[in-house]
Amino acid sequence: MFENKKPKKNERLIVISHMNSYYATIDQQHLYEIDPLAVGIIKMCDGKKKYEEILEELSEKTGFNIETIKPIVDEVFKELTEFGFIVWEEGK
Repeated sequence: MFENKKPKKNERLIVISHMNSYYATIDQQHLYEIDPLAVGIIKMCDGKKKYEEILEELSEKTGFNIETIKPIVDEVFKELTEFGFIVWEEGK
């Protein structure tokens, strides 16, 4: 689904930390609560790293193999994409 693509944080995205919770908005009218994993993934979406590189980095950070974390990370990417928090560019 995301293979060989580079996720990039939407330039309008604002992430707010408040009382140990995270909230995100791209239009400053709708505010969505997001979990710390999503925040960490958003920070990695610089438009330079490919999806596979982000998976590898998360695998190294968590100590879980890629096959274990891939379904979870894919679901987070799917939701971040649906809300418009990240956009995708073709990898080169």
